[in-house]
Amino acid sequence: MHGPTRFALVPIATLLLAACGLQEGLDQRPDAGGAQGSQAPAISGTTLTGQALAWSSVRGHPIVLDFWASWCGPCRAEQPDINTLYREYAARGVVFLGIDMRDDGAAALSYQRDQRVAYPSINDGAEQISAAYDVSAPPTLIVVDKHGAIASRFLGTLVGLKDELNRLL
Repeated sequence: MHGPTRFALVPIATLLLAACGLQEGLDQRPDAGGAQGSQAPAISGTTLTGQALAWSSVRGHPIVLDFWASWCGPCRAEQPDINTLYREYAARGVVFLGIDMRDDGAAALSYQRDQRVAYPSINDGAEQISAAYDVSAPPTLIVVDKHGAIASRFLGTLVGLKDELNRLL
């Protein structure tokens, strides 16, 4: 491949590699489900390890919803930093809950084990939770305040998450 064709492929390849973290900004879409300031949709189900999870059990606490997938490279890259935040903020009353997108159970459990994820995750293979929160791709973190309102969204980054958690505490 020579000339302009080779140079045109570089931005396309970069975009494709980063695509699992790209989403349209919800701040610009007042009609979107899961928009900042709106009430967070209730989540309930069975965790990957078979424990029942009811939304009522986490209400009254700030919540970090971590939308991830075992096949998502950026998810794997940021997981150690999320684990560090979990260890710091869970002791202060912040609840972390993973939402595993488009995975089978074996791949999800392997990810949790390999990445040493200590907080529970629910499989969202049918993408019902993702749709309710208007999350089209991982990695996405959504912070819910203690009153159940969506406080912020972090699309493919953790920049500002610690500040947001400190603000909510």
